[in-house]
Amino acid sequence: MPAKVLAVDDDIVLVQTIEQTLRDAGYTAVTAHTTEDGIHLARTEQPDLILLDVMIPSMGGWAACKHIRQFSDTPIIFLTALGDVENIVRGLEIGGDDYIVKPFDQTELLARIKAHLRRGTAVSPPRKYEFSNGRFMMDMAAHVVSVNGVTVDLTPREFDLLAVLVTHAGKVIPTDSLVMKAWGLTDRGAVDNIKPYIHYLRKKIEADPASPRWILTVRGVGYRFASQELQD
Repeated sequence: MPAKVLAVDDDIVLVQTIEQTLRDAGYTAVTAHTTEDGIHLARTEQPDLILLDVMIPSMGGWAACKHIRQFSDTPIIFLTALGDVENIVRGLEIGGDDYIVKPFDQTELLARIKAHLRRGTAVSPPRKYEFSNGRFMMDMAAHVVSVNGVTVDLTPREFDLLAVLVTHAGKVIPTDSLVMKAWGLTDRGAVDNIKPYIHYLRKKIEADPASPRWILTVRGVGYRFASQELQD
């Protein structure tokens, strides 16, 4: 059975384009032009993935996302013209899994959709990683991360990103390689957009996000998760 994608946007022409793109790619497309209809279809159609416009009337995409998260953990990709870090982080905080800044190429949209749907069926490696005498722990099989004994709530996208860093602890991972390993994406937009995800991950796992202990930036190259030897 083909995956079902719900597109919610008040731009009728854009929705028609997305709908045709989805159908050409073999997906079942469901569309809505208001938040109310989008929330209703998210509940009744049970899509495998939701494309949600941030600026859609009447309540807006962020509020719609909050409503949907009350009954569904379906991946939500925001479609937005608000490309600054503050707005992106806000979208991630309320339950969004990804975002694409308008205008975007349809091939990029399909790549993001495929990556999220593929992750939903992926099997995590059955391994547990501990650093600094257990002060940081990541259980891949259970999808659990804890810092100082406190469980950290991560979205699937954040978990996948952190998993790549942790499994390569102590090694610098170039940004484009990190995006590919974590999300299966190679488009320029995904590479450029990784900073807000790193920013938000640090807010969740670092005692002082401005002076990170775990997720380190290697300027001009990429990122590194501090090895156990450096932590102790």
